[in-house]
Amino acid sequence: MRLLAPLPLPSPATLRTLPRGLLLTGALALVASLAARLPGLATLGPLGIAMLLGVLWRTTAGLGSALVPGATFAARTLLRVGVVLLGVRLDFALLLRAGPQVLLLDLLVVVIGTLAMERFGKLLGLGRGVRLGLALGSCICGAAAIAAAAPIIRATDDDVSVSVGIVSLLGTVGVVGFAVLAPLLGMSVQRYGLMTGATLHEVAQVLAAGAAHGGRALDLATITKLTRVALLAPTLLVVGAVLRRRDAAGTGGRTGPARRPPLLPGFLIGFLALGALRSAGLVPAPMVPLLQTGSTVLMTAAMAGIGLAVDLRVVRRIGAPAVALAVAGFALTLSIATLGTLGLPG
Repeated sequence: MRLLAPLPLPSPATLRTLPRGLLLTGALALVASLAARLPGLATLGPLGIAMLLGVLWRTTAGLGSALVPGATFAARTLLRVGVVLLGVRLDFALLLRAGPQVLLLDLLVVVIGTLAMERFGKLLGLGRGVRLGLALGSCICGAAAIAAAAPIIRATDDDVSVSVGIVSLLGTVGVVGFAVLAPLLGMSVQRYGLMTGATLHEVAQVLAAGAAHGGRALDLATITKLTRVALLAPTLLVVGAVLRRRDAAGTGGRTGPARRPPLLPGFLIGFLALGALRSAGLVPAPMVPLLQTGSTVLMTAAMAGIGLAVDLRVVRRIGAPAVALAVAGFALTLSIATLGTLGLPG
């Protein structure tokens, strides 16, 4: 039984053709990072913008054969390295500090939301990659969760593109909705902070929405959201174990142990290990922002590479049911958060 899966490394022949594609994904990532600083685009986040830019480039300029190796390397290898560095955002001690109400609310959102969306996505006829991508992106932490889960759930580039695009746009709509409706509904600061942190998809979206209602709301929204982020690691472990068992059962044991998927992908081990080191205080404080930046840079380039590989014909085919699943999932998480905060004023 294989316990670990190595990072995919290119052959020597492929290495000679990498620079062009990597330069393109790097340029798209740079544009996305700059665009994410602009008002109105900040809530989409650099990952979502980079993926959309990749799709736009592929649609308008095409993707020559000389660009394919570099774009593929970014979408595969750089993605996994970026996910490993993403582990520095994990703080398992935060789960203890958050308090029972925040932890319980986030657990309900993640567990019920993921299970319900996976089931509904299957009823809609969506493949595993897109329905689980949307479920994890909606219930945990947006594009970062989709990127981290993609190798585990075996999501295609089209699955990732659809999931990231829909989650990024829907979360942006959610920010506007919270900012506009909260004063009209007379929502208290405490309830507003908990609900935005428990339902909005991206960290940037939570920060934008929380700040719109004051410092106290921002603090509550942030700790609630970061608790959801910390739940990514155990969720990926559970999802990976369940899918591995299903895949093994689906083959009836005829494929033999050598062909079974690994118990733990190597990048997930690195992700968890770095999170554990951060939680134990073993990562020097000055290194944390550097590793976070490195993760964002690599994953933004990876999203550009994924966007460059997208087939819009597939996106059009799965787009409508995927949007229906994402909207239903957002409505469900909003319902859970509403019920979970009923005892609070406002």
